[in-house]
Amino acid sequence: MIHGVKNVPVKSNPLEDQGKMPLFEALVHYAKQDVTPFDVPGHKMGAQLDPLKEVLGDMAMRMDVNSMKELDLLSHPQTVIKEAQELAAKAFGADHAYFLVNGTTIGILAMMMAVCKPEDTLLVPRNAHKSVMEGIVLSGARPVFIQPEIDYHFGISHNVSVANVKRTLEEHPETKALLVTYPTYFGTMNDLTEICRIAHEKNVTVIVDGAHGAHLGFMPDEMTDPMSAGADAVTVSMHKTGGSLTQSSLLLINQDRIPAKMIQKVLNMLQTTSANYLLMSSLDVARRELVLHGKQRYRELKTVVEEAIKAIESGSRYEVLKADYVKDQFHQSYDWTKLVIRVNGIGLTGFEVYRLLKEKYGVQMELAEGYVIMGVISGSDTKESIDRLVFALREIEKSFGKNDVLMSTQVIADQVNELVLCPRDAFYREQESIAIEDAVGRISADTLMIYPPGIPLVIPGERISEDVVRQYHYYEDTFGNVLTETKEANHITVIKENA
Repeated sequence: MIHGVKNVPVKSNPLEDQGKMPLFEALVHYAKQDVTPFDVPGHKMGAQLDPLKEVLGDMAMRMDVNSMKELDLLSHPQTVIKEAQELAAKAFGADHAYFLVNGTTIGILAMMMAVCKPEDTLLVPRNAHKSVMEGIVLSGARPVFIQPEIDYHFGISHNVSVANVKRTLEEHPETKALLVTYPTYFGTMNDLTEICRIAHEKNVTVIVDGAHGAHLGFMPDEMTDPMSAGADAVTVSMHKTGGSLTQSSLLLINQDRIPAKMIQKVLNMLQTTSANYLLMSSLDVARRELVLHGKQRYRELKTVVEEAIKAIESGSRYEVLKADYVKDQFHQSYDWTKLVIRVNGIGLTGFEVYRLLKEKYGVQMELAEGYVIMGVISGSDTKESIDRLVFALREIEKSFGKNDVLMSTQVIADQVNELVLCPRDAFYREQESIAIEDAVGRISADTLMIYPPGIPLVIPGERISEDVVRQYHYYEDTFGNVLTETKEANHITVIKENA
């Protein structure tokens, strides 16, 4: 010890810890060994030259391996997966983190099944993802739907309001849990901190579908992420905005109200026992990149995006959704990485502009709606990629734009359907397939879903209204992408009468 200086314990630097990639590093080390595999998978580390290996390369095939002692086991993590999950928990400010290889859908199902028993009341935004509706069926929870804020100008829905959540909680004191989508698919965020406070005062657990917000805690402008807001559990699609491979996600919990053992138990019921190591290791890498480089990348991108918005709107009839508009009109905040562009001012639907961008200019947008298109900005974007979109939009207005503003009453559904049966009861009732034109007044056993984003027009147990049928035809005629469970065109599965 140096004279006059106390022996103070050295604290580890959290960013230094976040530089580690324990699972990824262990997987790469294993793949580089001279191993003769007699375990699965049957391609034996790409032993034969086939088209897949030619495209993916030797290392990708060698990294597609089975669970073993040195690579740990997702359903019972003890070593490198455990350490990687602990690093993810620290990065996101959670007590525990769980790697998901079946997408955010599995995380949403696990949260719902861990929190809700059959007949428990669950408050749900009506613009929730299809997986939430499936979670209602699996858990047996009784849903109470909350209508989101409707934006008729942009033809989209935003988040549920704090006032609406508070009122619904007061009307249903028996509520066990509240599910919040944060951010919404279009990037709007309510005051989740206040919602968590109100819910927790009533001993209501708050679970969050954070599929589109993996990046929020790593933004330079201090956007509130669900864990910081006080949510009890959140599932984030790291593959959507966090940089990992498609189908890989994280489930994060604070264990005051949700036992970690219960989450692991439910996940072990739902997830594959043959977890893909490429997916899991990509979570390890993406977490590191977000922590070490996220703020800087998004700081640089924000300036690029702001300039692009000015270029898109300058001298054009396009309009971009902005934070000030969302705040003034709906008292919500906005995630600028969701580039929502109102295109009906040039006389075209979002669906038409979406197709033109891809077919004429090689630009692939995330989705289209009646009035808007949306692009997702991530840390992988550049000024060059964003400028290409700006150029294409300006060219489309010049070459394909029309003089009249396009308006339609069918762009957005603003009615909550009547829930006649609990979705789980409807799922198990005797059913039949009928023409959708004959379905008005019948109880749906089907989910009519617009994908993307995966928000249902009607779910099992709801009465089919004329509005539902009109919305179905609108999307079929303009976009042709309404997903149903029945295989017959223009048919829907309904509960048999007197069943």
